[in-house]
Amino acid sequence: MADMTDISDSGSVIQTYDPITLIDEVSSTEYYIGVSNNGNSQSRPVWSIKKIKKTGNVWNITLFPNGLQTSTFVWNNRAIYTYI
Repeated sequence: MADMTDISDSGSVIQTYDPITLIDEVSSTEYYIGVSNNGNSQSRPVWSIKKIKKTGNVWNITLFPNGLQTSTFVWNNRAIYTYI
């Protein structure tokens, strides 16, 4: 994806990038979504991960590794984290 460029109030150019987003479809009722603003290495702790799970007709999208919404997780380890 191409980068976007922003101009600050002082006139200097600041480069910003769209975050990298990955989606892992585990089943028709369970997904992992990973977002990284700090690089695309799936083996580095730069990912914010959430688990989306459907129970009945309700999708729960508030499940995070160890209950933390931080960009400190490894995408490759998404299946072994405890989601709360």
